[in-house]
Amino acid sequence: MTVAQRTVVLSLSLLSLAGGIAWQLFEPGFEPWLFVIVGLMGLFTQWWPTGRKSYASRRLSGTVTFNYSNNNGRYVIGREEMLFETAWSKASDTSIHIYKDPPSIDSIAIALGVAHIKDLRSVSNLDFSSRSRTPQEGDVVVLKNRYGNYAALKVSDIKDSARSDLKDEITFSYVINPNGGDDFR
Repeated sequence: MTVAQRTVVLSLSLLSLAGGIAWQLFEPGFEPWLFVIVGLMGLFTQWWPTGRKSYASRRLSGTVTFNYSNNNGRYVIGREEMLFETAWSKASDTSIHIYKDPPSIDSIAIALGVAHIKDLRSVSNLDFSSRSRTPQEGDVVVLKNRYGNYAALKVSDIKDSARSDLKDEITFSYVINPNGGDDFR
């Protein structure tokens, strides 16, 4: 639901709830309770868990954990000109494949010898020549999107259900450079 839709549902629910309570106070009966119930139902829809997994984060930095065997291995970070649709597939329990196949991604590289995202300097000089890369746990991957913006992802944990883990899962931290530059200092 969009923010505007949520606002409308919340407003109408509160109005129905308040109207039902006021009606019950002045004219007790069964009908006012229907307004109260409808108002409560609208409020519950705002916070009731749907069971649907989200494969996106609109934030410009954060940490993500998701099952890369679901959603075609895709997870979207960022928004608008700073949107990066990541695409992953199984390699092992210590490495994983990442691809530049999604339309939002122009190129990918691994920042060899870089331990932390904040240590990245002039990432435009990295080798962005391949369609896919296979980072290991602890590696930093740099993505360039179709708008020329950069994101850096540090792979911190990989799980592989074929190698003693209960599920396929990746955990990575990311930072999207809000300045549009190639330096993450």
